[in-house]
Amino acid sequence: MLLDKGPSAAVEATEPAVLHFNWSASEHWIPLALTAVAFFTWLLATRSNKFWAALIGLNAATVAGYTAWCAYNHLWLPETANDLGAEVDGLFNLVLFLTSIFYFITQAVLIYTMVQKPPANGRAKPVHGNHTLEIAWMLVPAFFLAVIAIAQLPTWAKMKGQTSDSSIPVGYDPTTDSSDLLVTVTGKQWEWRMRYADPAKAKPTNPLLWASTPATDDVHAVNELHSWQGAKVRLMLRTTDVIHSFFMPQFRFKQDMLPGKTIPALLRTDKTNINSDGTERCWEIACAELCGGNHYRMRGKVVVHATREDFMRWLSETKTKQTARKDSLAAATKPSDTPAGKE
Repeated sequence: MLLDKGPSAAVEATEPAVLHFNWSASEHWIPLALTAVAFFTWLLATRSNKFWAALIGLNAATVAGYTAWCAYNHLWLPETANDLGAEVDGLFNLVLFLTSIFYFITQAVLIYTMVQKPPANGRAKPVHGNHTLEIAWMLVPAFFLAVIAIAQLPTWAKMKGQTSDSSIPVGYDPTTDSSDLLVTVTGKQWEWRMRYADPAKAKPTNPLLWASTPATDDVHAVNELHSWQGAKVRLMLRTTDVIHSFFMPQFRFKQDMLPGKTIPALLRTDKTNINSDGTERCWEIACAELCGGNHYRMRGKVVVHATREDFMRWLSETKTKQTARKDSLAAATKPSDTPAGKE
């Protein structure tokens, strides 16, 4: 059906559509090139197993080269915001190195089997078990997994911060908590709720109890975690609905939040993200667990002030605004003293 919008509209509606193909645009020729490469790869692979062996070898070399290039140029992870991040990066590199060994061994075995001549009768000789080989491929991976497990224990203990100098994670004891700042972080669809205990006042005697029972003078913030350079921050992680995962890439910190549980963790803010000109580098907080349709909205930021005085100034300003909002809300909801009909 044509709508009558004048003579020109009728003419335009009857003209055939013309497809203009821009060959200079990469989004057009890259899919065509990849399709052509895939076709010729399949064609050559049907002719010779040695081609597949060469292709697998080229893939392994590409993976090795790209991995080394990324590691050399520090492209794996963002800048580290504390000394613990360097330890986590070391563990990351250790796991990458050990898994790379097995990757290249399996690729080498695969290439070797593909370049061998097929049996005279065209059928491979079946093997009905090899106990020595089976024991070896169980013990060797178990040994490397044990190495990884033992190597990560000191870093895990520091990240959880249950005790001051322990290299083995133990249960959290709130009576020995030596942190400088106490913050409850509550995950909620679709935001982070932070609640600060005033560090200028006496620390709650039981941080775990305080995490579930707010004090009247606590300071609240949304999607912003503030601290100061050199502080030890005790985080109490909670959720009000589903499982969330509190992730701060610069601190190499990631911890799931489970409904019904308060999970303690220790954050060391060794570096500041406030530049000398007062601008702020973006240190993101993200939810690393798919938690629903608006999961992408669960983003926040970490602000590490240069000094404790700067942090206390921010805390005071936030508390003043919070008190003003409470007073304004109380005034708005206060019942009128004027009798009805006597205005």
